[in-house]
Amino acid sequence: MKQTGLIYLALVGLLAALLFTNEAGAASSEGSRLLQRLTAEARKEGQLNLMVVSSVGEKGSRELMNAFKKRFGLEITMNADLSGQESQKFNQAVAEIKAGISPTFDLMQGSDENVLSLKDAGGSELIGHWEILLREIAPEAHKVKERVSPGELAGHSFVWSTRTVALLYNPKLISEAELPKTWKQMGDSKYRGAFSLPPWTTIALMGILKYDKDEWLEIVRGMGRNKREVLTYDAGVQRVLLGDLKFTYGNADAYFEHKAKDPKAPLAETFFEDLTPMRQVSYVVRKGAKHPHAAKLFALWVASPEANEIFQKHAFSENLVLSQGPISRKVAQALNQRKIKPASWFDSPQTLEKFRWLASPEGREYVRAMARAQREGK
Repeated sequence: MKQTGLIYLALVGLLAALLFTNEAGAASSEGSRLLQRLTAEARKEGQLNLMVVSSVGEKGSRELMNAFKKRFGLEITMNADLSGQESQKFNQAVAEIKAGISPTFDLMQGSDENVLSLKDAGGSELIGHWEILLREIAPEAHKVKERVSPGELAGHSFVWSTRTVALLYNPKLISEAELPKTWKQMGDSKYRGAFSLPPWTTIALMGILKYDKDEWLEIVRGMGRNKREVLTYDAGVQRVLLGDLKFTYGNADAYFEHKAKDPKAPLAETFFEDLTPMRQVSYVVRKGAKHPHAAKLFALWVASPEANEIFQKHAFSENLVLSQGPISRKVAQALNQRKIKPASWFDSPQTLEKFRWLASPEGREYVRAMARAQREGK
């Protein structure tokens, strides 16, 4: 009787294994079929007009394009725009939608707020069967698909990079122990004239992820009163390197970029303990794109470790979604050591609702108040 039971269990286990194998094989077969069809259509289109982040440079862009074409056996013309001005281009895309004009780009790349605004305007294209295709094209990305293509953007956009806010400082002028640990401490009189603030409020607005809106506005006013001047991220880091400023805040990748150029550069980085904002940077296919299949293929492939390696090599950009490659691992390790969890608009439905509130009449008034607080300290 005991032997019969063991045989029965063995047969059940074997049947389950066969069913799993058949399901996996069917999924793989379907993925292969869908990918072949998408690739064939992309080949017919023969062209792709897309944005590429300017920091990757001409050399990096060529390597990226060549790797993509080699991966899928394509011989198509790829027109890459590396001129930057991301927000302006997304504003232009929304204007094109309202005017009924054909899209300038087949494929756009941008951070959370820009991609969400484009989708809300009806300007993004959903990629059908995206999960199956992603598993076929980039299985590592498929394992974290909820973060690669999160929430309301699922199937519409695909993360290729993250931008994590860091404190960048000159260790010859100030030690890590002497730096502000929180955003509120930047309003302390001892830091007056020690740092710069950027001309945009993209990061400042993310403070409402942690703080009450009124409390956060007062914190930013304190920062605005204490700042030396208003500078872009790049200009601020340059002034830190020159010793004109003790510290500034910006994207974590700036540290790796400058250290790659000069390992002895007087630059170090750390992170705020109360709130470390992180934006996700994604590719999104334009609705009405002239070359939609090539655009979809690239959007899915760009989430892969292969593409990620090229971006890290040339643009020094991290990707905390995949957490692969030396730069991503170093940023992740530094955050883990400090027990810091980066905050983004996509952390929950509640945080996404806070982002959407900013587009309301009350929210727009708050945005204007935030800009003045940062600029004038009032």
